[in-house]
Amino acid sequence: MEATTPEIWPNYMENAGVQGALATARHVASWSEESLYGLELHAPESDHMAATAFAVVHEHQKSCLILVKEGLVGSATALMRPSVEVFVRGLWLQWATDEELARFQKGEDSINIERAIKLIVQRSNIMRYKDLLGMWALSKETLHGYVHHGYQSLVRRSGQIDVPPAEIVSLLNFCSALATHASIELTELADKRAIPGQEATRRNLVNKLQAELVATLGTLSLADI
Repeated sequence: MEATTPEIWPNYMENAGVQGALATARHVASWSEESLYGLELHAPESDHMAATAFAVVHEHQKSCLILVKEGLVGSATALMRPSVEVFVRGLWLQWATDEELARFQKGEDSINIERAIKLIVQRSNIMRYKDLLGMWALSKETLHGYVHHGYQSLVRRSGQIDVPPAEIVSLLNFCSALATHASIELTELADKRAIPGQEATRRNLVNKLQAELVATLGTLSLADI
């Protein structure tokens, strides 16, 4: 049996749609570093861990960008589900009970995405999080297959079918959109956990940053993940 290499993928890098998605992905990756990293939070440990979770979403998005450019699409798609999981983890950490946080710190916690989303919506009373349930229901089997390399994942890697550039665009945009949502959550934390005495200044900054983030979601046409 002859080993397969990334060259089995079509020349998707020459596709205009893929180039556009790559350009957006680069913008998303650089924006978060330049605009968000370095903001101080006056917050409990759970919120600091939440911010770290959202930073991991950013890291996965940057890795996806690099992997696609190198032709390592199988590895890039495998990052999609962990990106969703750590995003939900970041939300959950902000509303977890002390008992739940204690189990998490001891490594006794295993996140159930659907249950976690329902708890987040119930405890936060923030209705936009309900959209995550629909996204998860539609995508969980596909994302699971990419992580554990089910048939659809392997047949795309085998060279037996041509993977349309639109799938590469969808992969990049999914990761970019999720990273943008993670940035929105970071701005929410930055606003909620401003250093005492700096609330008004932080609020003005957050308004500016969130306007830029909403514009990015509009570019991606993925305002609802």
